[in-house]
Amino acid sequence: MKLVALVFGLLAFVNLHAQTVQDGLALIHGERYNEAGDVFKKLAEGSPSADNQYYLGYYYIKTNQLDEAQKAFDKGVSLDDKSYLNKVGQGTVALAKGDRAKAKELFDEAEKKKKKDAEVLFRIGEAYTLFEKNNDPAEAIRLLDLAIARDKNLADAYLAKGDALMLRNEGGNAVTAYEYALTAKPNYAVAHNAIGSVYLRGKNYNLALENYKKAIESDANFAPAYKDLAELYFFAQKYKQAAENFDLYLQKSGSTDPEMKLRGAQFAFTADDYTKSLQFLEEAKGKINNPIIKRMYGWAYFKTNKPDEAIQNLDEFIKGSPDKVIGDDYKYLGRALNAKSTDGKGYDSLGMEYIKKGAEMDTSKAEAAAAYKEVAGLYYAAKDFPKAAAAYEKGNGLDTAKATANDYYYEGLANFQTAQTYIVPKSGDPNFADSVKIATDKRNLYLKADSIFATVTKKLPDWPYGYYWRASTLYNAYDRQENVDKGISQPYYLKLTELAEKDPDPSKYKSYLRLAYGYLAFHAQSTLKDEAKAKEYWEKLLKVDPDNAAAKEALGLAVAQPAQPAAAGAAAKPAPKKK
Repeated sequence: MKLVALVFGLLAFVNLHAQTVQDGLALIHGERYNEAGDVFKKLAEGSPSADNQYYLGYYYIKTNQLDEAQKAFDKGVSLDDKSYLNKVGQGTVALAKGDRAKAKELFDEAEKKKKKDAEVLFRIGEAYTLFEKNNDPAEAIRLLDLAIARDKNLADAYLAKGDALMLRNEGGNAVTAYEYALTAKPNYAVAHNAIGSVYLRGKNYNLALENYKKAIESDANFAPAYKDLAELYFFAQKYKQAAENFDLYLQKSGSTDPEMKLRGAQFAFTADDYTKSLQFLEEAKGKINNPIIKRMYGWAYFKTNKPDEAIQNLDEFIKGSPDKVIGDDYKYLGRALNAKSTDGKGYDSLGMEYIKKGAEMDTSKAEAAAAYKEVAGLYYAAKDFPKAAAAYEKGNGLDTAKATANDYYYEGLANFQTAQTYIVPKSGDPNFADSVKIATDKRNLYLKADSIFATVTKKLPDWPYGYYWRASTLYNAYDRQENVDKGISQPYYLKLTELAEKDPDPSKYKSYLRLAYGYLAFHAQSTLKDEAKAKEYWEKLLKVDPDNAAAKEALGLAVAQPAQPAAAGAAAKPAPKKK
């Protein structure tokens, strides 16, 4: 029985010491905080010592549990009042809380008593780099240089020095310090990752990527490299790769931090994985005091066809955190309202106003332009042409460099269709007094449409339909006889026929060619007095429209009623390819 007890006692001792302080520190570097906590707690409980208390307190510092850290350091001092590592720990807590005087007092005492102890000097220097608001890079570098002078293989001291240099925006010197860490400890994933972060900050994305990958090659379980890679891919708008790497970070780190879950939700959303985004949000729900979670719920609910839930969350977010609202919040609220529209228009009036409000808030002209074109498309589909024209004009004007031929095409059509709705009052009509103004407004709209279609033909010079719409708008803008007499639409109908006739399948332009040949024939016959050219066009017209009475009469093939060129603008409206 005594032998059995001895064996079990030895096994317990072996299990206790299977993981060391160095193992725990490696877990902290890898942001595997839950595992690190287990290691340091077991060490402190299983083998009570001042040093083990310090590293337990250090774990609490790194996880921002300052009160627990203070308890650990105080216990370390109680176990050994000459434990200057724990006095450094007490000073670190004081520094974290903004009591720089107390921190300096404790640090100075430790330095004076342990001026030859590299670990003590290193931990004081590191402490001066840990806190965003309470740091001192110059003092950190002084102490870290002293530590390195006493132990040139203290890789983490080089890392801390690099961090201090980064606080002074000395990226080049920081990289040198991190490279020294690699000399002291070859293939050190932490150092490779730190170098990658310097390059990312300096916008040298290729070198950042290279070093993050080196970190992973050095240690496939080094979680921070996956997180930083995710951010790099996100910046490069490679959203699926970003989400994949952030998922790996969560897996490798085992993080349950709700802020990390929220970030995961954002990555999943941009990768179009809206169900997963909602899953992450549920994991963070109730554990985080961050209003952004309501934004993400609103966006993700819209994307998963739950407009009511989207509206509720976005309403609460906008009202509760007005200082954090961005244009996309109003856009998604507007889209959710549009999704609930039941009046047959396909949009909600308030929803459209919210999308436009979001566009006005956008700092990116390209994003604002896209929002205006979005509402323009909805207005156009609902045949609300005046609003569609205004929205297309706004969108195209905001980002002329990226506006496509398709964008201008629909802006032109919206103006053309708006002009078509203008009815000029005739004599005896109650509004006859306004007839001149209405006629002028109508003509100006056609001319505006023509100028827009001119942009289409400039962007797509070999696209026949652009010329058709130029000819059509001008045909409608002027008195028809005047147009034929002056040949106002003639250059554009002519260009249409030239391009269509070159097409391997000109039959697809049949309805357009019928209008074009008819116009060109009348113009050649009545204005140019060119019977041969007129005959050519009449014959071409008969090929695309064998029963055309005007062509038959002109060619002496039949007797027809007097005719004029058909009204333009009634043909189909194909969309141009983007350019």
